[in-house]
Amino acid sequence: MSLGNTPYIERSLTDASRGIISVDTQESFIAQMRDAMEFFFSVNNNDSFSEIYPEQKDSANFPFKGFILDGPPGSGKTEAVVETGRRLYLSLAQEGLELKLFHVNSANINTKAFGDSEQRLKEVFRDAKAIKDPLQRTILLFDDIDSLLLKRDDNNAKEWTMSLNGVFFHELDQLITTKTMVVATTNLPERLDPAVRSRLALREAPAPSFEELLKVAEASLPFKGAKGKSQAELLSEAEAMLRHEIEQKGTPPSFRLARQTAIETVLKFVAGWRGSE
Repeated sequence: MSLGNTPYIERSLTDASRGIISVDTQESFIAQMRDAMEFFFSVNNNDSFSEIYPEQKDSANFPFKGFILDGPPGSGKTEAVVETGRRLYLSLAQEGLELKLFHVNSANINTKAFGDSEQRLKEVFRDAKAIKDPLQRTILLFDDIDSLLLKRDDNNAKEWTMSLNGVFFHELDQLITTKTMVVATTNLPERLDPAVRSRLALREAPAPSFEELLKVAEASLPFKGAKGKSQAELLSEAEAMLRHEIEQKGTPPSFRLARQTAIETVLKFVAGWRGSE
């Protein structure tokens, strides 16, 4: 749900899983992310961060503040974070903890007025840290963080971007990781300032296999088929399109590509509108 005029959206974590077709590659990725977050957020687990670092559990001094997820567009990074949040919400609830996920789009931070971007970024962190309930946990999801934070020696960096970096680093350093964690996504990690990389651990979103792409494509095709073609026949056409995109055009494999191919198949063989060959 939207929180008024705030520069983020609080994503619902109580809904059933949406938008995720279960494939082994992404399931493994989500499971690892969930376990890592639970390690920091949990209070009852004997092997949790709070148990093995008792002197650090309420301190902002611990240098790890979250993750950067690297992967090509459409590789399911954002979906994986939201799905991780849904699963973590359920496991933390068994400990009496409540999890929130604030989804930040960089476009909602960047403004033309001088100083406004910095203020809006401060607002995001302020709301994430303004937790009176000791049993609340928060994930801050920054999509496409490379469009928000440029390297300070980047040719496109301006005075205001360096100021924005400074605000981000300061606010990040004040986070207590057992209460609030940042997860950022990017497909251009080389553009990120090294200071971001020193605070957030880089993890690569794995590319799906071709068989997994077909599974995702199949889920987007009509179950009963259409226009005299069965779903299996439509899937065969989608498979040919996928192979052409990946092997001939060199398009990186992604869940978005699989869904797009299924839609193109429906447009071509059901709706009757062929694109350029």
